[in-house]
Amino acid sequence: MKYVVRAVVALVVLAGVYLAGRQNSGADSTTTSSTTAPSASSVSAFYLDVGASASLGFQPTGVPRHNGARTNTGYANDLVFREALRGVTLALDQIGCPGETVESMLSTTTADHCYQLPMTQLRRAQQILQADKAQAGLVTIDLGFNDMRVCLDHIPASPTCVAGALAHVAADLPVIVRDLKSAAGRNVRFVGLLYNDPYLGYFLDGPGGPAAAAYTLDAMNRLNAVMAHVYDAEGVAVANVPALFSTDVSTRVAVDNVGVVPENVAAACAYTWFCYKTPFGPDDHPNDAGYSLIAEAIANALPALW
Repeated sequence: MKYVVRAVVALVVLAGVYLAGRQNSGADSTTTSSTTAPSASSVSAFYLDVGASASLGFQPTGVPRHNGARTNTGYANDLVFREALRGVTLALDQIGCPGETVESMLSTTTADHCYQLPMTQLRRAQQILQADKAQAGLVTIDLGFNDMRVCLDHIPASPTCVAGALAHVAADLPVIVRDLKSAAGRNVRFVGLLYNDPYLGYFLDGPGGPAAAAYTLDAMNRLNAVMAHVYDAEGVAVANVPALFSTDVSTRVAVDNVGVVPENVAAACAYTWFCYKTPFGPDDHPNDAGYSLIAEAIANALPALW
């Protein structure tokens, strides 16, 4: 992409409008927006984080041929910190697998690089939930993005690919949710994540950029609509990540060293690595500030009292 790192720095400054003073660091990214006083009685619960690379806090490393690594500053880590502020101690168990799709979650014949058959991420999650059936807990489901990702990594995207991704998610996500819920105890809360659109960063990629960004936004909105329908039908709370990323806000904002761009484009560049040049980008994973926003979206989907 033609977008330079100094432009991203300017957009990160713009992120202060959205983050209300958060620092873009793993240690501080959750300390300012969730300052609710601790509850009168402390609560302990397990937190099972199911998903793909973003569930593990992946961010680019800048190392050629190894440009991605798990971090301890992802949204799950941020959520643990946030909930501790209000007296809820979460014991985090992250079992996600980079590249996981809804199809691979259900496959019993094709092994992934994280689990050796007959073990799969879904089976591991069921084991954990069955073992902790008597305990209070939280499960976040972060699946579906990789089904669409293969369609949007290269523009122009195939409408057939997009339609296929939507069909897979509509068919397989309900099965995954039901399998997880059937293994869980009655005191386990479920939150399903919707997705921001990092590919809005295509807007800055030359004359065809705005049209490309509009296409990805339509595709991601359709994906989120399918996922929201599934979660609602299965009685699962929804983390409205797109709302906090201003994904559907097209109001124009002026950004130093960049120009006037839609607010959703500015947010996509400020909260993900997509607008960075090689070796750190373009990369669709959130940065620390982005992960903090995802944690906030999950927290917003949780009840005031456990």
